[in-house]
Amino acid sequence: MKIAIIGGGASGMISAYLLDRQGHHVTVYERKSVLGGHIRTLNKNMTASTKCPERLEAGVLEFPVAFTNFLELMQDLEVPLEPVEVGSGIFFQDGRHYLSAGMIEHNFQGLQKWREVLHTDGLYARSLGLWLKTHLARLENLRGQPLSAYLTPESVQTTWIKLLTMYSYSMPYEAIDDFPAELAIPALRRYVFSHWVRIRGGVYSYIEKILERFSGEVFLNTCIAGVHRSPAGVQIKGRCEGDDCFNHAFDKVIFATPPDQVLPLLADPQPDEVRRFRNWQPYEATTTMHCDLTLYEPYGIQQGSEFDFFQTDTSWGYNACLNQLCGVSSNQAYSLAFHLQDCIAPEQIIHVQQHHTPFYTVAALQYRPEVIATNGENHTYHVGAYLGDGLHEGAVTSAIAVAREIGPANAERSVASTDLAMLGLTR
Repeated sequence: MKIAIIGGGASGMISAYLLDRQGHHVTVYERKSVLGGHIRTLNKNMTASTKCPERLEAGVLEFPVAFTNFLELMQDLEVPLEPVEVGSGIFFQDGRHYLSAGMIEHNFQGLQKWREVLHTDGLYARSLGLWLKTHLARLENLRGQPLSAYLTPESVQTTWIKLLTMYSYSMPYEAIDDFPAELAIPALRRYVFSHWVRIRGGVYSYIEKILERFSGEVFLNTCIAGVHRSPAGVQIKGRCEGDDCFNHAFDKVIFATPPDQVLPLLADPQPDEVRRFRNWQPYEATTTMHCDLTLYEPYGIQQGSEFDFFQTDTSWGYNACLNQLCGVSSNQAYSLAFHLQDCIAPEQIIHVQQHHTPFYTVAALQYRPEVIATNGENHTYHVGAYLGDGLHEGAVTSAIAVAREIGPANAERSVASTDLAMLGLTR
């Protein structure tokens, strides 16, 4: 069977890998010059505007071990993982701050250390009621509800949860009140207190592993003019790099794009498809890779952590210290910041990266069950993190689900069933 995949990010490339192993002829179309989507590894699939010898991440950083499907995929691809310890700090403009245990250990000694511990422990104690409220919430009650329904009144505890959501989904802090509770609360319950791992050699190395084993075709710098569907199959028209036009025929098409891009690509969207996708809006998140640690100076912090949140004049942003997450042995400190570019000295900036990512709202997510339930109608499938937990695990899980639904190219190919059993593709 000939299958087209539009989008060469995580969900698209994992779908391509699984379907290729099931014996299908797979073609991937990517509009950018590189694969990876939100995966941006310096000196792998990304080149910085300022010379830097390290392999640093400007997109996806680390993974909780609760990402079970993702970890099984890494095992299948023989991708080496290493444990990392993650910490967090929250820094208010008025000088208040709260630090995780690991961050306190790395920055304070003696009496000051114990003051910081008691300060943070007091915050944890005051968070018990909120913890119970979110952990006892039933999924069916979360559907259709904004996160603000569970995070009132405003407090340090609720602010920290909103900031963790901002970090996880690359959403502006001002939009978190309308973030879908059914997405954020289960993810926070499952992942916040998990152990974490990193991919040795950079996150993009797992895409390289896929490409080593992939026998299909990949077209980069591709502009899709329209996806035309009929009872006979799918026609995809567009042009590649060099303005070479094409009109390719397929049996099925898989959209592995941000959800706001689906309708513009469909030449013949059906009314139900318009209803399911029209509420998704485009959003460009910006991250800044840099070497500036002056953000920490007012708080007496010498060593930052992986989830550090800073209040600015207008909003909140985060800074993720990269050395541990990226396995950097140099004494030079590297960081990745979101919504903090104005706080970073321009001469300390290594690279600024744009990411087209879903803009999550209650209205946009309400038809997600329909999208999943109707996968396969009109020769059309959808994969992406937004169809799962909104994170990398969701991308993997959605790809596995579609590969299972499509099935092997030849039902008698026992090899495909055996090879993919560990990924949950066989029943």
